[in-house]
Amino acid sequence: MKIIVGVDGSKHSIQALEESIKLVKKFTGNIVVITVYTLGNDEEVDKIRQDVVKRLDKERVVHKFMGIVGSNPSRALIDIAKEEKCDLIAVGSRGLGSTATFFLGSVSQEVVTKAPCNVLVVKTKLVPN
Repeated sequence: MKIIVGVDGSKHSIQALEESIKLVKKFTGNIVVITVYTLGNDEEVDKIRQDVVKRLDKERVVHKFMGIVGSNPSRALIDIAKEEKCDLIAVGSRGLGSTATFFLGSVSQEVVTKAPCNVLVVKTKLVPN
């Protein structure tokens, strides 16, 4: 099983990564993490990469991280899913918002309608106060 995960550092995207880790460990496979960002946000992307790689290494999951310069995260996820012949795309139901590099509210909706494979949209779990 090959899963593409869109990660922007938001709680929703990290939850999508965590759910993907559970799936590849249960069914054996690998994860391709994609972060779409604009030029000048290299430090932010490096922080995301470090966090993601640390999580995946800890869980002993085979993975690849792709930082893609662009402005259309849904198109990047869909195109990479086709190129990588993935089985599933996992995204958070929402992202960081309009100031972020990866907009996952409208992105998740577009990915669901245009993806070449199944899509897992993950909602953030509510934590009791």
